[in-house]
Amino acid sequence: MLVVCLSFLICLVIGMREEDTVSGFLAGGRSLSAVRNGLALFGTHLTVTALLIPVGTVALGGYDGMVFAMNTVAALMVVLLLAEPLRNTKAFTLGGILEQRHPGPAVRLAATAITLLVCVPLIIVQLTVAGDATAYLLGLDSVGAAQVCTLMIGLLIVSFAAFGGMKGTSVIETGKALLCLAAFGAAALLVLARFDWNIGELLDAAAHRSGMNDAYRTPNHLYGETMSGMWERISVSLTLALGSGVLPPILMRIGASRSGRSARRSSRYALVAFTLFSAAMIVLGLGAAALVGGQAIVADDAQGTSALFLLSGEIAGGRNGAFATVLACTVFVTTLGAVAGLTLAAAAPLSHDLYARTHSHPPVSAEQEVRVTRLVLMTLGVVSVALAAAFHNWSILFFASWAATVAASAILPALLYTFFWRGLTRRGLLWTLYGSTVCCCVLQFFSPTVSGTPLALFPEQNFAWFPLENVAVVTVPFGFTFGWIVSRLDRPTNRRRRQSQKIPQVTDGHGY
Repeated sequence: MLVVCLSFLICLVIGMREEDTVSGFLAGGRSLSAVRNGLALFGTHLTVTALLIPVGTVALGGYDGMVFAMNTVAALMVVLLLAEPLRNTKAFTLGGILEQRHPGPAVRLAATAITLLVCVPLIIVQLTVAGDATAYLLGLDSVGAAQVCTLMIGLLIVSFAAFGGMKGTSVIETGKALLCLAAFGAAALLVLARFDWNIGELLDAAAHRSGMNDAYRTPNHLYGETMSGMWERISVSLTLALGSGVLPPILMRIGASRSGRSARRSSRYALVAFTLFSAAMIVLGLGAAALVGGQAIVADDAQGTSALFLLSGEIAGGRNGAFATVLACTVFVTTLGAVAGLTLAAAAPLSHDLYARTHSHPPVSAEQEVRVTRLVLMTLGVVSVALAAAFHNWSILFFASWAATVAASAILPALLYTFFWRGLTRRGLLWTLYGSTVCCCVLQFFSPTVSGTPLALFPEQNFAWFPLENVAVVTVPFGFTFGWIVSRLDRPTNRRRRQSQKIPQVTDGHGY
């Protein structure tokens, strides 16, 4: 409760101090230093799922889990590549960035649709996981209690985002980054101390207690050694390495930097911080396998989400210990920062790219646009909270996989083509956005995440004909291919159109 009240007070005070300007509310006035924005960028990249799932994945998957945990570090390498050109556009929405090459309402509308398709499912995932984690930490086992926790946390977070804007969110993200580094770094040190600082002994104990023995140190455990399992691993790696680095909140966070050079430095700081954090998560995953055991983790939660909480009981006194209290605060602040950033990123294109740009008579003032942004943010947040409560009993695997896949398949190719390929045409850009999204929709809907498996969205039905749960291995190449082929076909058409529009010069013999 102390952390809740303090977070709300910070957002309220910062929101009252900040001027009602579009740049101030949506981009923090572009005044954040490289170190501060680097910590905030690390916090933006760190979601609730990234806080809880990797520990269970490493504990239950061994080698594969460690590889997947480090794949998320590669996402910040993508951010490092794109940071300076993104900031140099002086835009903070996907539509504003893409309009630098091809202005027009069609590009803004496509970018807004993609942003909503990515952000809203991720909000549902974050709130669902946070509600379950909060109910678990409070010792409440019923589904209704988890739904109530989801509703309460979600409505609080929406209020935080509406009051604080980008600057308030930046303060929360920075505090979250420092809290997570301190809490999980200390927990990793406690785990290593239990094994006399011997990583080899820790790995041996994890392999033995996991039940896999030598197989724990070898790949192909999570998805098997079949051809389908190999493509599944490649697809998961593509989703983690490419999708999470170009999410709309990341793009907005880069836009809050002072300059392109400052954005690049911020990305470096975030990359270092997340590398250290991922190493700590791997140690905690090995500690969960060694101290709790694979069978106990699966018995408590088949997906391993509660592995971190079970580990806290072994190293620091269970649910009533001091570490559990710190863990609860960390989960709440992480949810606050992640959902606030996602909601802000989803509301910005609706108010800035669609409402303000299309409402030109009379022009929209800065104060009016900020008021509309707050109204859209509250409305979108309430709808997302309601959806999270309604889908609470459903599998969230579909929503998480869908959002990250769309980001990797649509947003990443569009950004790379916009910045680094002069041959991109407007039609090629639209095909990159819409074509890859439709491809994601079709393949994901007919994948095992929707039907045919116990963890699917509709476990009782089976209409899955696509064998992979993660479809990025197909949709990412399609996203690049759509844009390249359509742009190549479109350039001769554009050339002929320009030549046909030229007005011939006619003179009367006197030069007139």
